[in-house]
Amino acid sequence: MIISSSSLLVVVLWGWHYVRYDIRRMKRDRFLPPVLYSEAGKDSQDQQHKWLLAHNLYYRSLHPDSQQVFLERTRIFMYYKKFEYQGLEPDPFIPLMISSAAIQLTFGLDDFRLDYFDRIYVFRTAYRMTLRQHYFQGHVSSKGIYLSWEHFMKGYQDYNDAHNVGIHEMAHALSFGFFSDPYTMPRQLRKRFNEYVENVRPIYRKMKDGEIALLDTYAGTNFNEFWAVSAESFFEKPMMMKLAEPELYQSMCKLLNQDPLEIMYSERPVHSISTKL
Repeated sequence: MIISSSSLLVVVLWGWHYVRYDIRRMKRDRFLPPVLYSEAGKDSQDQQHKWLLAHNLYYRSLHPDSQQVFLERTRIFMYYKKFEYQGLEPDPFIPLMISSAAIQLTFGLDDFRLDYFDRIYVFRTAYRMTLRQHYFQGHVSSKGIYLSWEHFMKGYQDYNDAHNVGIHEMAHALSFGFFSDPYTMPRQLRKRFNEYVENVRPIYRKMKDGEIALLDTYAGTNFNEFWAVSAESFFEKPMMMKLAEPELYQSMCKLLNQDPLEIMYSERPVHSISTKL
């Protein structure tokens, strides 16, 4: 069999794209970042803990032992991301809250850093993109995660409306490897995502046909948005989702390896939560 030079180039690029993500992950897995054990890092932990208690209901609901793991993961996530600000001044509260949204979504997973993304762009309010007429509250692309800080905070100020830009965009970031780039999602998570898609696709079809009122109508845009909107309701209206769409709720629990209702009402550390740093 003869392989043309163009075919060989495609194979090489495909292979490099595949291993590049794994190399990045392996480098980060090798050492814990100094933010966890430096004196400066310890000095800021108390303030970060207070901020999360005041502004993140999920964190506030955790057992103190689980809060410690959550905060450590949040600090690791911040360490590996570069936050770039548009229209507002840098503030240590901003990356903490944004990182906590990612950790909330991935708290049951070993892979919580969203390693494909190095940059998070934070805008003061809704923003427009080149060649797009409408305003965005957030979006995800291969270049990074983009968020409107104004709309992000609204999601945590009202935790009962199932509208949370942070959870929504972090859900897009987590699934980026499934819907956009097949080499950015860990293999085991990809397998579970395939199972999730198979289980909930009939629910998605019913939602598009107007048979389900649980989710915001934006969930009917496409399956990618259905997943992200489901993540918002999963955390903000877990009881309603469990009662109205038990199969969707259980599929979300299995995929993310966590149960928000268990977290909210348990007086013990949540054993299903991964403690890997």
